[in-house]
Amino acid sequence: MTNPLNIILWQSLAIFLIIGALTGIAVSLLLIFKPHFMARINRVANRWISTRRMNQLLDNSINIEQWFYRQHRLLGMAIALGACYILVYFGLLFDKAIAMQHLAGYMPGWGLDILLDSLALAALIGGAVALFVGLFLWLRPSMLRGIEETANQWVSTRRATRILDIPSDQVNQFVAAHAQRVGWLLLLGSIYLFFVVLRWLV
Repeated sequence: MTNPLNIILWQSLAIFLIIGALTGIAVSLLLIFKPHFMARINRVANRWISTRRMNQLLDNSINIEQWFYRQHRLLGMAIALGACYILVYFGLLFDKAIAMQHLAGYMPGWGLDILLDSLALAALIGGAVALFVGLFLWLRPSMLRGIEETANQWVSTRRATRILDIPSDQVNQFVAAHAQRVGWLLLLGSIYLFFVVLRWLV
């Protein structure tokens, strides 16, 4: 029996492709017969929106160190208690056989065995590290300041995003220079797509 959800998804894809093919036919006709009119539409629709302001908001560091060290006892106790729970659960209470029974239908037995062993080992290592961090934060937070200053180096994304904030209009220039040829290619491709999808639906 065919799944109704699959039917709806395939029909939605077919409708989307037909609309895209009809849009492609309309655009290709404009490129062939009215290239100047298409250039006007392109100038109106092709507005450049710079992401510089948004990047400036995201590129500001937020300092929570003062609040963090002011509440170090409470946070240290919470981290230590959470780490103890992880160590007790995965070290003593975790039953791999029951977990394999519940997850047996999702992947092969040998892969599930390796996955659960890796999960338990990663949880134990993470719990041990978290326990030490929680105890240091609770009792001696000054010992973490050197590690925190070394790890908390700010890496600005301004240089990486500057490349993305440069408009590239090579495709527009190529289409404007070869409007009719691009229009004929787009027309052939859109007609082919339209009839293929129509035949698939029928």
